[in-house]
Amino acid sequence: MHVNPILSNFLVNRFLLSLLITVALVAPAGAQDDSPEIIPLIAVDSYATTALWTLVFVEYFIPEVDRRLAETGHYQIRWNKAFGGAIAKTRGVLDSLEHDLADIGIVTTPYHPDKVPFHNLPYATPLVTSDIGLVARTMSELVKKYPVLSEQWANHKLVFLTTAGSIDTYQVLTNYPVKTLGDFKGRKIAGVGLNLRFLTGLDAAPVNSGISDWYNNLATGLVDGVIGWIEGSIAYRLYEVAPYMVDVRLGAVATKAITVNQKTWDRLPEEVRQILIETAEDYRDELARETDRRAIISRSRYVEEGGEILVLTDEQRRAWAMGLPNIAEDWAADMEERGLPGKAILKDYMDIMRANNQPIMRHWDRE
Repeated sequence: MHVNPILSNFLVNRFLLSLLITVALVAPAGAQDDSPEIIPLIAVDSYATTALWTLVFVEYFIPEVDRRLAETGHYQIRWNKAFGGAIAKTRGVLDSLEHDLADIGIVTTPYHPDKVPFHNLPYATPLVTSDIGLVARTMSELVKKYPVLSEQWANHKLVFLTTAGSIDTYQVLTNYPVKTLGDFKGRKIAGVGLNLRFLTGLDAAPVNSGISDWYNNLATGLVDGVIGWIEGSIAYRLYEVAPYMVDVRLGAVATKAITVNQKTWDRLPEEVRQILIETAEDYRDELARETDRRAIISRSRYVEEGGEILVLTDEQRRAWAMGLPNIAEDWAADMEERGLPGKAILKDYMDIMRANNQPIMRHWDRE
């Protein structure tokens, strides 16, 4: 039997159309597209992944966020990693986030004492603790307890997630042996900003100098020592020019904050927000563990490379602490002048340290 080709094509097309309609009617709602919603995020830090905190962010935080989002399959982040000055230079991360150049980033808080003064608290309480995990957790807890501290970030269009740190304790590295505190008299000791105040009372000459200059400054005799940390001494080969580490344990400092651009935060689904908060806190703890692990390895490496560790006694450490002006009181007064509860925060911080049985050389809040 001859079938008209036009009629044949019409019948075939009608059959296919009917089939598609039938499938659409019986298919469950949403079955047409089960793929996750893609959310682009730009992550920023001025430091490259050679810096421990950035490395842990790339190797732990980002994969962990991805893993947790994959459990529901609703969302997937497309990361753009802008580290090592790709968007923000040194001191520029906060501004890059505030001005919508990036979505999430690692702010180095000592660069911004005028904007987020609270985060200088560990620098104002030396010789209290070398437990970086405890310091980072405590700083985060205090931000939760005092909402006004989150408002300091909100003033710059940022949402605070957590503090973090990768310095277990500041030490002094020298090119000459130190046996007593008197051996610092007249010596030129380099440091950066806030930690130069640790030299007050030792009759040493503070020199403001960054870690990238320390090797040459020590090698040429421009300085006699530096206030640094053991992992940094290995990374910059300082054992070659500063073969003596004065084990004074000036203290751990949490110098990083994970923050998110406010506009970005407002457009994120609640599920994504919650995972970012939880993973940021886990990142904080993971960074602390890795910091402690590397500090142990670095101490051994320092000695293997010919360095000598000179351990100060508790009596010497207490004398160092008592020889300082009450820089914690100065910090609290500055906070109060800004309308922030500096005295209450300082007491809470020290109470937490006492509750955790830290080797406190000076009770900064009780004077």
